[in-house]
Amino acid sequence: MLETIKCSWQRFKADPPGKRFQQQFKRRHEVARTPLQKALVLGGGVLLTGVGILLFFLPGPGVLFVLLGAALIAQQSLTVARALDWTEIRLRKLLARSFGVWRHFSAALKIFLVGLTVVGAVAVGFGAFKFLTA
Repeated sequence: MLETIKCSWQRFKADPPGKRFQQQFKRRHEVARTPLQKALVLGGGVLLTGVGILLFFLPGPGVLFVLLGAALIAQQSLTVARALDWTEIRLRKLLARSFGVWRHFSAALKIFLVGLTVVGAVAVGFGAFKFLTA
């Protein structure tokens, strides 16, 4: 089973950005699946997405859970697969622009921004801790 997941991941990575989720959707529908298997994948995707949304408000890897859940849902829905491909292209452009801007910042500004991010993360964590222990 682990080998199957690894092989699936390698094929997913090899697909061009903007077509990955749609290709994965097509590959999943070439293999005969029972309605129970389809329901379990879809249910697992919804469950992971829900857990991820809850983790947005708690310390934890909320974004990772939402992305994994969305990827599972995209295996059963061509509309979701297209939306994720569209989103991937936009995020890649945004990240490329952001890294371009980051490279032009001075070392002092980079240190300040990283420090500010760390202080903000600590403040959010402390606030969540106080909220949960109150």
